[in-house]
Amino acid sequence: MAMEPQHWRWAPQDSAETCWQAWAMETAAWLKAQGADPRDALIVLPVGAVLSPARQAWMVAVGGWLPRIDTIAAVSEGLVWSWSPDSSAGEAGLPPVTLDAIVDRLQAGRSLGSEAWGKAWAQRDRRGFEFALDQVVAAAHTWVRRMQSIAPAQRAAYLELARATMGGSVTQGPGGREKLLLAWALEWAASTVAGGLLVDPLYELRPSALVVVTAGEAVSPGTEIHLTLGLMAHLAEQGVPVLWRSALGGAEQVGQSRARPPVACACQNAEEEAQQAAAQVIAAVNDARQGNSGQVGLPVALIALDRSLIRRVRAMLEGAGIQMADETGWLLSTTRASAVVTRMLQASHPRASTDDLLDWLKSGWLDWVSGEGEHARPDSVQLSRAVGELESWCRRHGMLGAWGLQVPPAKDQDLSDELAAQIVPTGRQAMPPAAVLLWHWAVHVVAPLQSLWSGKRPSLKEWLLGLLEALSRAGALTTLQGDEAGELALQSLRFDSLNGADQAAGLWAGLSNQTRLDGPSFVRWVGTVLEATTFRPPAPDVPADVVITPMARAVLRPFHAIVLPGADERQLGAMGSQSGWLSSKLCEAMDLATPVTQRAAQWDAFNLLMSRPGVVCLHRHAQGSEPLEPSAWLERWSAQEGVRIEQVGDVREAAGVEVQFVRTPLPTLRDAGWALPEQVTATSYEALRQCPYRFFATSVLGLREQDELEEGLDRSDFGIWLHEVLRNFHAQRQGQLAISTPDEDVQAWLESSQRVIKEMGLDRDSQRPYFLPFQADLDRLARAYVSWLREHEEGGWAMLDAERIEQRELQISDDLKVRLYGQLDRIDVRHHEGARQHLVLDYKTGSLDGLKRKIATPLEDTQLAFYAALSDPQWAVQASYLHLDVQDVKQLDHPDVERSAQVLLEGLARDWTRLHAGEAMPALGEGMACGFCQARGLCRKDHWTMQEEQA
Repeated sequence: MAMEPQHWRWAPQDSAETCWQAWAMETAAWLKAQGADPRDALIVLPVGAVLSPARQAWMVAVGGWLPRIDTIAAVSEGLVWSWSPDSSAGEAGLPPVTLDAIVDRLQAGRSLGSEAWGKAWAQRDRRGFEFALDQVVAAAHTWVRRMQSIAPAQRAAYLELARATMGGSVTQGPGGREKLLLAWALEWAASTVAGGLLVDPLYELRPSALVVVTAGEAVSPGTEIHLTLGLMAHLAEQGVPVLWRSALGGAEQVGQSRARPPVACACQNAEEEAQQAAAQVIAAVNDARQGNSGQVGLPVALIALDRSLIRRVRAMLEGAGIQMADETGWLLSTTRASAVVTRMLQASHPRASTDDLLDWLKSGWLDWVSGEGEHARPDSVQLSRAVGELESWCRRHGMLGAWGLQVPPAKDQDLSDELAAQIVPTGRQAMPPAAVLLWHWAVHVVAPLQSLWSGKRPSLKEWLLGLLEALSRAGALTTLQGDEAGELALQSLRFDSLNGADQAAGLWAGLSNQTRLDGPSFVRWVGTVLEATTFRPPAPDVPADVVITPMARAVLRPFHAIVLPGADERQLGAMGSQSGWLSSKLCEAMDLATPVTQRAAQWDAFNLLMSRPGVVCLHRHAQGSEPLEPSAWLERWSAQEGVRIEQVGDVREAAGVEVQFVRTPLPTLRDAGWALPEQVTATSYEALRQCPYRFFATSVLGLREQDELEEGLDRSDFGIWLHEVLRNFHAQRQGQLAISTPDEDVQAWLESSQRVIKEMGLDRDSQRPYFLPFQADLDRLARAYVSWLREHEEGGWAMLDAERIEQRELQISDDLKVRLYGQLDRIDVRHHEGARQHLVLDYKTGSLDGLKRKIATPLEDTQLAFYAALSDPQWAVQASYLHLDVQDVKQLDHPDVERSAQVLLEGLARDWTRLHAGEAMPALGEGMACGFCQARGLCRKDHWTMQEEQA
């Protein structure tokens, strides 16, 4: 039955309250003329946001008994108790469509996966099969929603039309499988319809009258408005008086005066558009607070066409202290609560990267209350240090795999070679105790999930129970339950439905128990759930200044002003594309929603918005490098209404900033003498000599550059390993009773190297391939070192100690002293010409030419002189670099190192005195000192001009 709407004009000179009151009086008069009792009448509005204005208008303009004014969704929900599905109807064994995308996707996967071809497809191409499930579920939902607007007795005719339309499609050749799956989705929808729909009780209603209010005449099939109109047509056939009131914007006469006609603002780019939009909103809020429109307390509407742009505007408004109510929300997957779940899942993968582990541990959503027992958790004081130490250790050792290590077993347990390689390294390369505690706790937390990763396609219920247990162990479950987005995440993942307490929960419990997923599929499933859920933050306790809302919800509502950013050709009025497997041709033939119908509904909403006072449309000239034109709808509306849309200028308030010249950094400790380090090493003092600013950054401020988590090993890793090999080799050699031969020394050196390889975990799967180039030359390096060693020992030298830590206090003045600290690689001793001599050796694996250049200018060499200064003054000290290379091992002696050490101590005393007195620490580094400086980005020397340097 065709129904014609009665137009309800929203005149631009009338307020929203006036329009609603006029509607109320006209509707009450119509009800009286029809002899319908208002108490039994039903008035259906398009969106819930206009319920309050409509009810208030009725009370003010009409009074008396208020009819039921509600949305069709609320009316249907109130009748669910009277509905029960017909279990005998429909295809046997085919579950009904629930219109819950997550549940229906599992149902479709189970049904299609039970077929031989579906099971083979899922095993062959899991991602392709999951994509097909998404399309099948979307098509089934489209048909079910379309048939909701058809009376139950008439749905069979529509199904015949749909089957005839689909039956004409060829199922052979390209797209044949897609067409077959669409036909299956149609039969799935038909089976559901045969069993009855949740909206069916609506068609049993017999109100005294039905009034339907819409924003415009364009209606897109499958929407709630389409359902309402379908119900209206059905009740009209049953003899119920019905009235369709269609709100239209625009003046009664072209050119009729407007209080505040719409304006437009052109911007250069997206950033300027966001700034202009925020400025327009702030100006409108200030105007509303002053009551310039005659109405106090009305919010400003910010229309969400471009969500990325709206996020930027919202951030600016929050910074300005504007109270906002966001009715659009954002994807749950983008919230911090969602990151808690997804980061834990990523970190639980047996092959998770160290970055995944660190991202999870740094998320800040974990309960770090101290625990007791085997899996104690670090407290809040230990947390920052533990995470930092774990990260530093992993970066220093190139530990790319988060779980590449294992907890050491009991001391009396024998280890296989494979297991021994996975134990946390010990000795000099051991992980710090706090980091070990944290890492073991993380292993305990993810254990329920890791056991499932290694299982054979556990059920979805097992995955969810494992995830719930892991969240509980981490202490994150309590945090999620106390957060709005976290609570929504827990509900979306349906943790509370696993026990099957009611009918809906029972369906979910059964599906989750029967659905089998491997690890990657479960991660994708969780991502799909979080991506399909929208989080809307709760409204503020105080009245909102700004309401962020989509265009469809903004119509028919009272606002002080409306700001519409994104009014360009790509956002406003653009013809969208048909998504999914249902083509535009099929949708038109089966009376489904198409881009044309959706665009028509958007135009009606836009037309109504433009009839309101204080509308500001913003658009940009370009999107990146692509030119962008304003929406053609602006010109169309202007021609239709005979109203010119004026361009407004920049409403941003200009703020003057006085130019201040920034001079080169000259940090001083004049007022902070306490910050002068009490300890100095060879490295830190060399930094002071090369560039005082580097010393300030690294030693005074304690800044350090984090190593990158890079795959493989570099020369520094090889150097660390080699130091430990030499220490181990000499410790074993000194314990021998018999004199060894050169071949025995080489063999002992190689055995020592293998022990250190295992201790440092270099034979793990993640490190073994990268150590092979170094391991290939071990035999040559061992022979070169033993050859030098035996020649060295023929000169009377014997190793006294290795990796010794030496400290010496230097008293500079009565109130100033500094402690020299260093770790000497090796100290040799001999008796020569009646005196005891000591030789400090420093191992080097880098450039031989660089070492020779250092020795050529001994007073510029800080390291060996510093080590000599640390030695006992009673010793006759010599110092040398020992360059270790597979070709040859060379000893490079520092000439007269005792004099160099004395000069270094005198210079150190002078420098420390000047720093303590407040001497500036400028960036004076040059050449190689700047080329590899970690503080180069702080001093910004590359950006100075010559004049600034001289100033």
